Amino acid sequence: MTNSHQIREIFLKYFESLDHIVFKSDSLIPSADPSLLFTTAGMVQFKDYFLGKKTGLKRACSVQKCLRTSDIEKVGHTFRHLTFFEMLGNFSFGDYFKKEAIEWAWKFITDVIQLDRSRIYITVYKHDEEAYEIWSKIVSKERIYKLSEETNFWKMGNTGPCGPCSEIIYDLGENFGCKRPSCGPDCECNRFLEVWNLVFTQFDLQPDGKLIPLKQKNIDTGMGLERLCMVVNNLNSVFETDLFFPIRQELLKYISPSTLDSTTYINAISDHIRAATFAISEGILPSNEARGYVIRKIIRRALRYVKLLNYNQPILYKIVPKVVEIMKTSYPELELHREKVALIIKSEEEKFLETLDSGLNLIEEVVKESKGKISGEIIFKLYDTYGFPKELIDEILKEKNISYDEEEFLEAQKKAKEIAKASWKGIKAISKDIYTSFPSTIFLGYSQLSATARILGIIKENQKLNKALKTDLVEIIFDKTPFYGESGGQIGDSGVIESVEDKKVIGEIKDTKKVENRIIHITKLYENIEINNEVVLKVDIERRKNIMRHHTATHLLHRALKEVLGSHVAQAGSLVADDYFRFDFIHWKALTEDEILQVEKIVNQKILECLPVSIIETDLEIAKKLGAVALFEEKYEKKVRMVVIGGRIENEEIIEQPFSIELCGGTHCYNTGEIGIFKILSESSVGTNLRRIEAICGKKVYQYINYITQKLTEISELLSTKNYEEILPKIEKIIQQNKQLQKEIENLKLGLIFQKAQELLEEKNGIKFYIKHIPDTDIKFLRTLSDELTKKYRNESYLILLYSTKDEKISVVLRITEKLLKEGITTKKFIEKINFNLGIKLGGRDDFAQGGGTLKIKDLSLIDIFQILIK
Repeated sequence: MTNSHQIREIFLKYFESLDHIVFKSDSLIPSADPSLLFTTAGMVQFKDYFLGKKTGLKRACSVQKCLRTSDIEKVGHTFRHLTFFEMLGNFSFGDYFKKEAIEWAWKFITDVIQLDRSRIYITVYKHDEEAYEIWSKIVSKERIYKLSEETNFWKMGNTGPCGPCSEIIYDLGENFGCKRPSCGPDCECNRFLEVWNLVFTQFDLQPDGKLIPLKQKNIDTGMGLERLCMVVNNLNSVFETDLFFPIRQELLKYISPSTLDSTTYINAISDHIRAATFAISEGILPSNEARGYVIRKIIRRALRYVKLLNYNQPILYKIVPKVVEIMKTSYPELELHREKVALIIKSEEEKFLETLDSGLNLIEEVVKESKGKISGEIIFKLYDTYGFPKELIDEILKEKNISYDEEEFLEAQKKAKEIAKASWKGIKAISKDIYTSFPSTIFLGYSQLSATARILGIIKENQKLNKALKTDLVEIIFDKTPFYGESGGQIGDSGVIESVEDKKVIGEIKDTKKVENRIIHITKLYENIEINNEVVLKVDIERRKNIMRHHTATHLLHRALKEVLGSHVAQAGSLVADDYFRFDFIHWKALTEDEILQVEKIVNQKILECLPVSIIETDLEIAKKLGAVALFEEKYEKKVRMVVIGGRIENEEIIEQPFSIELCGGTHCYNTGEIGIFKILSESSVGTNLRRIEAICGKKVYQYINYITQKLTEISELLSTKNYEEILPKIEKIIQQNKQLQKEIENLKLGLIFQKAQELLEEKNGIKFYIKHIPDTDIKFLRTLSDELTKKYRNESYLILLYSTKDEKISVVLRITEKLLKEGITTKKFIEKINFNLGIKLGGRDDFAQGGGTLKIKDLSLIDIFQILIK
């Protein structure tokens, strides 16, 4: 038996002997085209060579990891469909063409791999006479089939490079076929299996459908390793190959086949666990967006099959080591991530199994009451209210031959979105519409911290809110400004307004916001001003410098985290202030003390190296080519701003590798030495696979060191006055008593608040509000209470806002229940409005936000203000 590893080696050596350069598999996240979700074919990493953007490479070959979900419903149900697979390919960029590609493919298939020639057939595009003639000199014409554009003409898209293709087909035998006399390679049954596809890229497809010959003709071939392994070893399924058989055997240690469909389910699980293992090892973590959503869907689909096999515990994570064992010879990096992958998959399993039972029971009830067809509204309720994935609902109903009204489903979805939009109407009218009538503000703050500007608009806040706030703050829009408006996680600048003539301070700018390229200056005026007046705007320089220190430090931290934890680390949100910053990132477990120390060491080392921080404005495509880190969910313009720390880039080429390259619109230091020093204060969890670091820089670290030194001195003095052996047990006892007492107090608080909870519930526009002031407590307690309330009301449309005040400080926690989130409502607009009007720092995810700050306005009825802001 020829195993999969041997086939990979034989293929690469064969084409290497034909002067092809061997390339390693690219990542499942396409390096040549980040706009694609996944690498779906071997040609993806060579896309720029096919398009002529890169030159110098004539011949290449590879074994490429691929991930496709277009046929996911067929996986497990057929002997050949997969989501994750490996593609063997050889490529020519303006070098050899059809004759060599065909002859070499035939020789490999028949002489090297030694497939039975009598079972091989060929297909060509019906108008490709050139390919037909070449093949007819190799095999008899009776074995060559001319087929249509649908199967034998490849296109990159609606326009661009394209061309005919030729498939090498293998006859699996009558047992796989439809048994009809007319059955042949053009039949849709399973008997004739496509093994290798040779694509002849020779045309440029125009918008009008015209085919213009390319100056550079290319060859792009693709052959599935799993299929080749199957036919070489005369097996009945790809799942019988050495790539899958051990995985299936491992599953059978835990699962006993119980139905006729057991083999189908086990095959599908085997494929899905391979796909999830490879994806997660490359940093694609399960989530509700983009690539992460696909991986979560694959894991959940596998878990449903596990349930159908009557196994009700997490199991997929137990199979990860077997996948690694099988594949690590060809992909040794898998071994490095084995434990990480298993932990993440186990976490996903535990989370989904909690909701899977209730969802399946609901579907069973709906099916029992149906008469072959179900209302689309009911399906939407299952999807929307109970969080059951629509793909699984579709699949379950299809298995039971039950349909539902898709139009009714879409209509119910549309209504839900309209309700959600209606609930936002008041907020949008206040926060955006009033500003967009003004021209965009010219921002000068990257290069200057003062400027003369003309007043375009003076806006007094909403009357009801203004009354509640008891303030005379106004919002001013200028034609240009050096003030940075809060955006991209960085807080807004503060400063003063001076008269042009005598430089007298006539207003204090408390905060600055950005609304669709308009920069709003929230100002307390000391003298009257009018529209079209010219004034001098001056940014608080020390505060701006502190913000810049913290922002540049976030870039150093991001890179350091990747070095210590792995390339999967990705920014998932941030808040950059003058006194600290917080940085949210994707990672599956808490950092150890050693890891935190390593991260701190790397960042402080780069600060000591005084690396230059340069700003390069360039095209988005060039930035991607240079490897700039971008937030996947961000929408970037064609022109982007690239922050480069260290290294050297000239003429769109890297001369010396920078330490960090990120797309960013914020303000930064000119040199990392300006940061001074960096210190991590805390590391915590803010959600599944989501961590948060809070840190300080510069002067704040100096203050922190002084504080710690003072406390150590106090402890030292205490110890010096007492017998050491006597005092330690007493201190330990006090600490333990304090912990227990604190726990009891929190439990009592929690009980008292729940007793009053029902009295504080209100409703408007379909949203139920829970707003509560809890004096003299900390944000940790607010989070604990919000967790309990969110669990209690998870199946209802609740917005929960808890806040605490102490001295002049306020802490706030805002939560959105799962049902409300599915109706399209998130915390983001509420955050914007609260921060905008109260001048505090609140931030977080779509379903959770926390923060606080100093209350700048005294004697407020805050509960009334929060009601105005969120309702």
